[in-house]
Amino acid sequence: MNKDFQNAIEELNNNVETLLANNEKELNALKTKITKGEKNMPLPLSENLENNCDQKCNFSDYIRKGIDSFLKKSLNGVNGNEGGHFVPEKIAMQIGDRLKFLSPMRSIAKITTISTNSLDMLVDSKDPGAGWVSAETTSRDETNSPEIQKIKIPVHEIYAKPKASQRLLDDAQINVEEWLINKIAEKIAALENYAFTNGDGDDKPKGFLHYTSEPSSIREFGKLQHFCSGADGKFSVDNNPIDILLNMVCSLKPIYVKNAQWLMSRSAFAEIRKLKNSDGTCLWQPSLSESTPSTLLGYPVIINEDMPNLVSGTASVSVAFGDFHSGYQIVDRQGLKILRDPYTSKPFVEFYATKRTGGAIVDFDALKLLKFSIN
Repeated sequence: MNKDFQNAIEELNNNVETLLANNEKELNALKTKITKGEKNMPLPLSENLENNCDQKCNFSDYIRKGIDSFLKKSLNGVNGNEGGHFVPEKIAMQIGDRLKFLSPMRSIAKITTISTNSLDMLVDSKDPGAGWVSAETTSRDETNSPEIQKIKIPVHEIYAKPKASQRLLDDAQINVEEWLINKIAEKIAALENYAFTNGDGDDKPKGFLHYTSEPSSIREFGKLQHFCSGADGKFSVDNNPIDILLNMVCSLKPIYVKNAQWLMSRSAFAEIRKLKNSDGTCLWQPSLSESTPSTLLGYPVIINEDMPNLVSGTASVSVAFGDFHSGYQIVDRQGLKILRDPYTSKPFVEFYATKRTGGAIVDFDALKLLKFSIN
């Protein structure tokens, strides 16, 4: 055999042995990291799936039997163990989706999740000036200085206490997770939506109807603009209702028009639905599919049962219009806790669920109100 060729084969064998040795070292190092549980070490997909399955199964065991060995205890920095448990993230997300479906305000407002007890926002209450110049050295007119306002939205604790019999929980055919999700969501959504609409801000969110309003388009910060129907609890015979509604639409700044929606009580909806223009066409247009709402003057109509009903002779704010996603901010504190209590309401098992949430108006130009009153 040629000597040069033999030397080349020996060198190749040495390189292969070195490569194999290095790979073995890397493999052993990886095994060591996994064994020691090194931080930021991703788990294999199969192991993640197994953990998710365990979490779901253990939550079901907790609901049915009170077995809580794998659930995370919630701790309070002052009082120590509160005795509750954080709901698994997947279950909490399902409850959140259900809340958004049940609550008209959650479906249209902006929602932010925080890990603190409040959300602090800085808002410009006065638009700064702007203009064109012909060159870098051209003089510029003095611009308006923006007025910065601070809005603090604290979160408040809300709870629900659905009950179930032990017989229902023992029934293997009943999906107890779905039952509990629906019960918690139904009870919390009713309280939340009322607070987002009418709340006074005392140990609860401040609803958009609790703010002061005036008819002027130029207002001090913290006040909404309203329009009057001309009569308490109804439209005045001296004012054209269509003109009032059109004035509300046209009063909204262009930046809010794209996402604008009507929000009204069912009784106000019944009254407005009867309105017709000069050729007899209804202003209200029915939905063309289940996924799209009905419209009024081209904008979606959302029914909010917590807005005041129209009662002849009684003044009320039963209709609102605007971009609620820009105008109203909902704040959720991260985490939803639950406590299984088989003792307080025997023979029923009570589930004490708590969450923290807040809400407030953050843009007073984005919302307009219709007052069914003389002035």
